Amino acid sequence: MSTVTAGFQILPNGKDMHTDGVIPEVLNLVKESGLEFYIGPMETVIEGDLNEVLEIIKKAQHVGTEAGASECITNIKLHYKPSGIEIEDKVY
Repeated sequence: MSTVTAGFQILPNGKDMHTDGVIPEVLNLVKESGLEFYIGPMETVIEGDLNEVLEIIKKAQHVGTEAGASECITNIKLHYKPSGIEIEDKVY
C-alpha cells in the first residue's frame, strides 16, 4: 500500500482532566513508533502505511484513557495518493 499522511489531534476528556501530562505521553508514543512525524501546534502528522498509522492513533487514544481521561475525542485527517504522499511533500 502507498504511504499516507495523517494529521491527528487527541482530546482527552474527563472531570478535572488536565492534558499537560497526556500530550507529552502521546508524543513519546509517536516518537518511539519509528514512523516519520511532524509535531505542529494544533496536531501531529505521521507518515507510513495506513495500518501502521491507524495503529499509532489507536494506541494514542489508550494513552489518554490510561492517564485518567474518561474518553478521548480524536480528530483525524488522512491524505492518500496512489503514488504515495510524504510529510516532506507537504511542508517543505
